[in-house]
Amino acid sequence: MECIRYFSSVISTCIFVLQSQTLPILELILTSALAFIATNIDDLFLLTLFFGDRHYKSPNIYIGQIMGIGVLIGISIIISYAGNFISPVFIGFLGLFPIYLGVKQLFNNEDEENENISISPKNMIIGVALVTIANGGDNVGVYVPLFAALSSFEKIGMVGVFLLMTLLWCVIANYLSNHPLLKLTLSKYGHRITPFILILLGIYLLYENKTLSLLF
Repeated sequence: MECIRYFSSVISTCIFVLQSQTLPILELILTSALAFIATNIDDLFLLTLFFGDRHYKSPNIYIGQIMGIGVLIGISIIISYAGNFISPVFIGFLGLFPIYLGVKQLFNNEDEENENISISPKNMIIGVALVTIANGGDNVGVYVPLFAALSSFEKIGMVGVFLLMTLLWCVIANYLSNHPLLKLTLSKYGHRITPFILILLGIYLLYENKTLSLLF
C-alpha cells in the first residue's frame, strides 16, 4: 500500500507540474517538431531509398539515422555555446562522404551480377550516419539559434523531441518503402538509383556551401 501511495503521489506531482507548465511545454514540443520537419524533409526521401535498397537492413538504418541526428544535435549545442566558429565552406567538405558512398555503391552494383554483394552492419550504420551528417548543414543552421535561446531543461526537452521525431521519420520511411507500388519500384531500381542520388547530394552540398571554389 505504501508503494502504491508513493507512486500515486509522484504521478499527481507530475500532472500538477505539467498542468502548470502546459503552454511552455506545448510551445517547446511544437517548435521542436516544426524545426525537425523543416530540416529533415530531404532525409525522409533518403531514408525511404535506404529502406528500399535490399543491401541495407532496417535495424542498421535506424541506428545510423539516430547516430547521425545525434551528432548534428551535439554539434549544434556546442556551437550554440561556443559561437559560430565553423565556416560553411568547410562544412561543405562533408559532401565528399555521400559522393564516396555513391561511387562505391556504383562499383558494387556492377559486380553484383557476378556475385552477391553484402554490406557489413557496421558499414551500413556508418554509411547512413555519414549521409545524415553530410546533409545536416540546414539542421545545424536552424538548431543553433534555437538551442542558444533555451535553458538547459528546455534543451533536454528539445533533444528528446528530435530523437522521437527521428524514430517517427524512420517508421514513415520504412512504411513508404513497403507501399506496394513504391516497394516494387525500389526493389527493382532502388539499389541503382541510390548511388546517383548520393553523388548528386554530395555535389549539391559542395556547391551550396561554395566549397567547390576551394577545390577548383
